[in-house]
Amino acid sequence: MIRLGVIDNHVAPDFEGKQTGRGAYLHRTSECLERFVKSKTKEFRSLRRSIERGERIEIARTIKERLDRESRVE
Repeated sequence: MIRLGVIDNHVAPDFEGKQTGRGAYLHRTSECLERFVKSKTKEFRSLRRSIERGERIEIARTIKERLDRESRVE
């Protein structure tokens, strides 16, 4: 699972899982990331804020890049 954290009202992946504050989790699969980007959810309850589509696309891109790098290392 990949944690998303909110810092200064900005949602970002927390790959180490050490950020303080509210968090949400995504599976480490491309299907889950695609559902996250396409989601029509008005507000993410666990984060207590909405995430605009552009922001979700950027978050998914960052996560995919990190997962691609990790898979090349293994």
